[in-house]
Amino acid sequence: MIRKTYIRKVEAQLAALEEDIGRLRDRLGVPVGEIKERFDREFADLRSKADDVRKRIRSVDESGATQWGRLKKAVDEGMKDLGNAIDRALDKVRKTGAGGR
Repeated sequence: MIRKTYIRKVEAQLAALEEDIGRLRDRLGVPVGEIKERFDREFADLRSKADDVRKRIRSVDESGATQWGRLKKAVDEGMKDLGNAIDRALDKVRKTGAGGR
């Protein structure tokens, strides 16, 4: 796969995951107390993971032709980790009963 094509593909996937984070946040409603604090930390972690993936994508874009394959693996792992973290957060929202919208 050509580097620029790969970058466009993962940027689109990252944007979709970031939309999922936003929808999940909207679905949560207005939590209070301990639940609010827990989910604030959870969403901060999700945003941090998304920012980390974005930095990894930039590294692929800025890399030389011989290095981008190695850096691609880090992007793929970051995307997988972010997707799994979103799934775990969704499960937590469901368990609290706050995601019933």
